[in-house]
Amino acid sequence: MSRYTHRTRPLQAQIAEPGKTIVTTDGIVRTTLQNYQSGTGDEFKLVLTTYPPGVGLPLHHHPTVAHNYVLEGVAESQYEGEPLLRFMAGESYQDKAFTKHLIFRNADQHTSLKYLIAYTVKKDEPFLIIP
Repeated sequence: MSRYTHRTRPLQAQIAEPGKTIVTTDGIVRTTLQNYQSGTGDEFKLVLTTYPPGVGLPLHHHPTVAHNYVLEGVAESQYEGEPLLRFMAGESYQDKAFTKHLIFRNADQHTSLKYLIAYTVKKDEPFLIIP
């Protein structure tokens, strides 16, 4: 048994801000697991995101880079001037800053997409900006 076993808690117990789960009208669930606010006004967030089967986002962009890790399902993503890419469970990818994000969707019509996303934004500013 690892010497760190006593520190391990179920995922739900690790949510830093209980009640910080947001559900959109199309069923996308975003739960803030960690939120660190720096003295300079930046917020570092770790968010667990779940997309229902076949759901995607409209054209949008991000004000900063983000790191993503797919836990379950298949994500499809395409930035302006680039090919459509697929990311499977166990793969990671980066969101680009200030670039049109043409497509982001759950590519599977039967299974949910679940991924972790980590990013930094100015306090109270959104990470997802829809024109």
